[in-house]
Amino acid sequence: MLVLAAMLLFAPRLDVPPRYTFDEVYYAYTAGQYAAGNADAYVWDTKAPERGVAYVWNHPPMGVLMISGGILLWGDEPFGWRFSSAVFGAIGILLIYMIAMAMLRDRTMAVLAASLVLVDPLWFVQSRIAMLDIFGAVFSLATLLSLYGFLTSKPDRVAPALMRTGLFLGLAFATKWNAAFLAVFIGAVVLYRSWVNVRSAREVPNESARSILGLHLIWVPVSLCLVPAVIYLAAYIPFFATGHDWEQFLELQRQTFAYHSQLKELHTYQSRWWQWPLALRPVWYSVSYTGDTVAHIYANGNALLYWGFLPAVIALSVRLWRESSPALPVLLIGFFGQWLPWALSPRNAFMYYFLPAAPFGAIAVSAAAVLLWRRGGVWRWLVLIYLAALVAYFVFFYPIHAAVPITREAVESRIWFSGWR
Repeated sequence: MLVLAAMLLFAPRLDVPPRYTFDEVYYAYTAGQYAAGNADAYVWDTKAPERGVAYVWNHPPMGVLMISGGILLWGDEPFGWRFSSAVFGAIGILLIYMIAMAMLRDRTMAVLAASLVLVDPLWFVQSRIAMLDIFGAVFSLATLLSLYGFLTSKPDRVAPALMRTGLFLGLAFATKWNAAFLAVFIGAVVLYRSWVNVRSAREVPNESARSILGLHLIWVPVSLCLVPAVIYLAAYIPFFATGHDWEQFLELQRQTFAYHSQLKELHTYQSRWWQWPLALRPVWYSVSYTGDTVAHIYANGNALLYWGFLPAVIALSVRLWRESSPALPVLLIGFFGQWLPWALSPRNAFMYYFLPAAPFGAIAVSAAAVLLWRRGGVWRWLVLIYLAALVAYFVFFYPIHAAVPITREAVESRIWFSGWR
């Protein structure tokens, strides 16, 4: 039902606007060239033959391949460009339910967490545009769900969860290199947990202890090093299939690193990491004028929801710590681990970089809301008012996130802060 609800929300008017929007001039255009078998689209030293578009070579190809899958199904047109994003956005809603259910063991909290993301305009917009971020966010959710499976597995049965973790981590890294944040923290948690497992087993020396030691010595490096590397290389199969060689592959990796490490270009709608949970600086994707009306697409979070993220995550972290819950590292990596490292990044950044962390903020808000509801009395009224406000916020701002033509006065009524212009 959650996936169906998400598709019913994301799919209508998916072909609006009927042109490339924002970074679709890179990603959607390049995906179309992938689908057409254009070998030039994969490398750094070629230029697109058309004006206003460019090949995207400065990210791994997995996300662009996902976009090209929609193009192969529906054609190189707006609906085809954005179809895969909508599908992944809906899958992400299901994964949010699954990870919340695993972490909190409460169906009401899990359903509410997924529902809160449904009324998050940032998730909505990124599920309706041909960019990479929704794919990376969904793969990171699957990675962290698999990590929770590892943390809750018996010491002699960790291999399946570890393999899933490595698989999805590889897919995330093959979409965007910022999955390196995820890899570092997950690696640290897995190594610590493995050390605990082995130490506990060695306290009772027997054949089982040696087996557990061998199991971890094999499957940790295989799952967290070999499997992601294989997945990353597999994403480049079309690159090699279109005639490129190993030397070009290595040079492409060097060129990609150089691009991101040396990028100093400023952007009108860039923002700082601390602004994201405050929803202070959206990204303006599109504008269309028709008579006296104007249709905008802004990528921003549900401010009423986002303002609750930090206190809710801190409160849930304290609760999980007191319970010694294996969900704690998942929550901390999911929220802080995918957000705070951007504070150290010298390059420009945007509101949508917060997308992978937002579901974990929603999980924490849902836990707080349900716990307050269960207190009864006036708390129930406060929770009802807050949840109704979140839905009303999404409905009110829907036009400027979905390119619905409205009057200029109506647009102005939705610009609450100067940073939103």
